[in-house]
Amino acid sequence: MGTIHGIATAMLVILFLGVVWWAYHPRKKKDFDEAARLALDEDDQPPVDEREQNKRNEDNRHE
Repeated sequence: MGTIHGIATAMLVILFLGVVWWAYHPRKKKDFDEAARLALDEDDQPPVDEREQNKRNEDNRHE
């Protein structure tokens, strides 16, 4: 039983180090910087699909 726990712990440590390496890799900086700006770059306008749905709802009310 102790061997299984040791193997599982080693696998989780390797997985953790892989995620840390992936997150801090220099090639990912541009992607993460872009993702961080998404909320700040959005318009105040609802998405096109939502505007179209609102228009359809208004048209249906007038019929």
